[in-house]
Amino acid sequence: ESLQEDHSSMDLPPQEVKPTDKSRRVIVFKTKEYKPRESLLTELFASSGEVTVAYNFLAGVFTLFFLRALFDDVVNHGIPFYHLWLVGWNFEQLPSTLLVWAGMFTSTFLPYTLMKYWAHIPAKKVTLLTDSYMLVAYLSYLIGFFYFPIRFLFSSRLNCACSFIITCESTRIAMKVHSFIRENAPRAIERKISGESIKPGEVSSWPSLEQFVYFMFCPAFVYRDEYPRTESIDWSRVRAHATHVFALIEFVNLVFTQFVQPILSSWDPAKVPLSENIIALFTFIPAGMICLICLFYGLLHSWLNLFSELMQFADREFYANWWNSQNMAEYYRNWNLVVHDWLYAYIYKDVAQLIGGRRGLSIAQTAVFFASAVFHEYWFGIAFRVFYPVMFMLYFVFGGIFYAVSRSISDRGVWNIAMWFNLLIGTGMFVAFYGQEWYARTRCAPFSNALVDFVTPRHWSCA
Repeated sequence: ESLQEDHSSMDLPPQEVKPTDKSRRVIVFKTKEYKPRESLLTELFASSGEVTVAYNFLAGVFTLFFLRALFDDVVNHGIPFYHLWLVGWNFEQLPSTLLVWAGMFTSTFLPYTLMKYWAHIPAKKVTLLTDSYMLVAYLSYLIGFFYFPIRFLFSSRLNCACSFIITCESTRIAMKVHSFIRENAPRAIERKISGESIKPGEVSSWPSLEQFVYFMFCPAFVYRDEYPRTESIDWSRVRAHATHVFALIEFVNLVFTQFVQPILSSWDPAKVPLSENIIALFTFIPAGMICLICLFYGLLHSWLNLFSELMQFADREFYANWWNSQNMAEYYRNWNLVVHDWLYAYIYKDVAQLIGGRRGLSIAQTAVFFASAVFHEYWFGIAFRVFYPVMFMLYFVFGGIFYAVSRSISDRGVWNIAMWFNLLIGTGMFVAFYGQEWYARTRCAPFSNALVDFVTPRHWSCA
């Protein structure tokens, strides 16, 4: 008889079940299942007036911000839409960035072809020792895949948005490639050992190139040969989601050009005391929170639904009810289900099974927090050209502490207040600290050592 524990949510069970002599613990991990379903907000817009009120309120705020910017552009600059200078600055190197992105995508055919070729070579047995060259080839590919785009990024001096495209897309594509290899490795090993060969006229059971390309573009991070599909493309939805994406880019642009940049442009890091730097954290909380909401709605709802509609991808559960989460683990899981599925399948599950026991579960959970924190810091550090571990501290240190504390909060209302407090402080820290460091890098003398200058924030020591 087995005692089963479900660890599908990357959260430890609330009670310890002690195995007896006649029983043993079996940890059950769920497998991702894709099925036709709409995004939560799509359903709520159709059934709940409260969500529509929130949407209309933010639309009203956007309209007021836009009218203020338009009036300021005409009166003070004599040019309508002058405030779009920040968008133009961010995307001025977009053509060369997209060209490099095309190279990044094309390179994925290399591991696909190599994996397919290796799978069709018969072998009596497959071991890590005898086939270590495949692991070396895969790791070499990943190193080159990250290195050359980053080298282009620095040599071309890409601005923030284009830098984010390179770093975020390199991460996304690498995650997709890893999922494809990880999901098909058992199939490849089975084929090699069986000695199965393809006769003329027969169709191989190996994933086709069309299946691979579809997976690389569809909004799923766990590879499957087939996904649920819709019957047709609803072009009215495509237009609506595309409009929302561009509108939310403009919303973030308005926040920075009208409220953040005017404050930071007059900020003198050599004269401002530490106390005012800390106060700035609270000043930028509203701006940070608007940016967080824009990120959620623009990326996790509109952008992913846009690609789902174009790809006729029917499973659109990209997030869950994170704003009403009962604990920190639930918030992290519900915020981005697409990435959560990958972290659960290839870090949490693999590490837990490799180590085993409750110790393995704890280490796996820590590994998930650490990986998430490292990649967030990688994206922002490269974009802003500084190792200023705000994101790492928010995700791994403060996030870990808050996760542990949240498990002791039983009252749902208290926890929800605590969650929003954490989000507000976090977004304020992000805008204030990265913004101050960005301007400090243009106004404060650099450190003599290049490495020290990269890893040391200037605005704390500017004189």
